[in-house]
Amino acid sequence: MASAPRTIGAVLEAIRGEFPDISVSKLRYLESEGLISPERDQPSGYRRFRQVDIDRLLFVLRAQRDKYLPLKVIREQLDALDRGEELPPELAAAGTDEQPPGKPRPRSAAVASRLVTRRQVLVESGLGEAAFIELERLKLISVRRGTHLYGREAVAIASAAKRLSGFGVDPRQLRVVQQAAATEAALVEQALAPYQRRSGVPRETVADVYRVILQAHAALLHSQINE
Repeated sequence: MASAPRTIGAVLEAIRGEFPDISVSKLRYLESEGLISPERDQPSGYRRFRQVDIDRLLFVLRAQRDKYLPLKVIREQLDALDRGEELPPELAAAGTDEQPPGKPRPRSAAVASRLVTRRQVLVESGLGEAAFIELERLKLISVRRGTHLYGREAVAIASAAKRLSGFGVDPRQLRVVQQAAATEAALVEQALAPYQRRSGVPRETVADVYRVILQAHAALLHSQINE
């Protein structure tokens, strides 16, 4: 028998173990972007999430967290799934998990799930061992402090290096991107400094600042290429 629809509060509580920073405003934003479509209870207007809505939400959140995919790409993937198409394995993995949908997992487990082994980075990115060693030598990729594991960003960087090599871009040239990222990180810190001096930075504010700066970066890069 199908489970009863959940309120937005119940959904947040259920997935907060895996996504500690999740908030009502985040879910509302994803709904406004057309990525999730919970039912509206009449006449109250309260959102009601069926299991299929929760599964869809988890797909979106994991695609953002694990694959660093923009919403436009995630929307295209969802549309493909709605049409009954199968995603490539490397994309489908973003929406799958052994954890039952909606079941909270311990915070430590959620953090651990975002760490990968050297072998996983190489397999998922398709990058060769020699190129990976070069990325490590250039300090473009490094293990997380106190572990022998890598963050999911290592997979994204290795994948980018692999794809760019097909266009004749040497791993050393990625230092330009690294330097730009360091400058942007300083800009983030500057924007958040007033909050740091007060009661601390709200997590949603951090996410908003990162999102705005990334949007500006993408727009400026586009303007440079298309001048």
